[in-house]
Amino acid sequence: MRGRLLVSVSSIFSDTRGAVAGMMKLLDAEGIPVSLLVAPHIDGNWRLARDHRTRDWLLAQQEAGRVLILNGFDQAVQGRRSEFANLDAHEARLRLAGATRQMRRIGFEMDIFAPPRWRMSPGTLEVLPEFDFALAASTRGLHNLTDGSFRQCRNLSVGEGFGAAKWWRRNVIRAAERGAARGNTIRLSVSGRNLEDRKVSSDFLRAAVAAVAAGADPGDYRAMI
Repeated sequence: MRGRLLVSVSSIFSDTRGAVAGMMKLLDAEGIPVSLLVAPHIDGNWRLARDHRTRDWLLAQQEAGRVLILNGFDQAVQGRRSEFANLDAHEARLRLAGATRQMRRIGFEMDIFAPPRWRMSPGTLEVLPEFDFALAASTRGLHNLTDGSFRQCRNLSVGEGFGAAKWWRRNVIRAAERGAARGNTIRLSVSGRNLEDRKVSSDFLRAAVAAVAAGADPGDYRAMI
């Protein structure tokens, strides 16, 4: 049985947009779709609503059918605690209300949620259906919020609170290849910040291509709903 390959990119803002677009072009050429993890705030200073170039670029991606995933409300700078990792239902509801309201106001409609670094508290998972999300992705796997089913699948991340050194990237490539050969669902993610490093970019592409060569069918997160 063939597994799936799901590829995503996070930390998309003014400084990283060019590197993200470059990676998308390379993956598109390989027939590998890329899902984009988008947050209204990043690092406490950047605001999507004020960055008209990035906003318009993302809107064009959405219009073209690219999957956009809500990646929290205020995606924190690396080194800080992950935003939705420990929230109770009340606090999660407040943050989700703010995030969905702000994104909708500038033209984005998203039905998939993934918290920063994929770390999601039980309280967050509990309230997501209230905001019409159909799918949630966590460190554990994929939660179908429509029928309540769960698909356990490991996420292999580069950057954004995870490793990016050469040894880490080598392990990601090997794990992606092994998992695909076993028919597992492979989730690969990378931070846009790290894509500015050509070696990181090259190895991330290599991991995705290796997974496909080992038997994984490339798709996007919407295919998992």
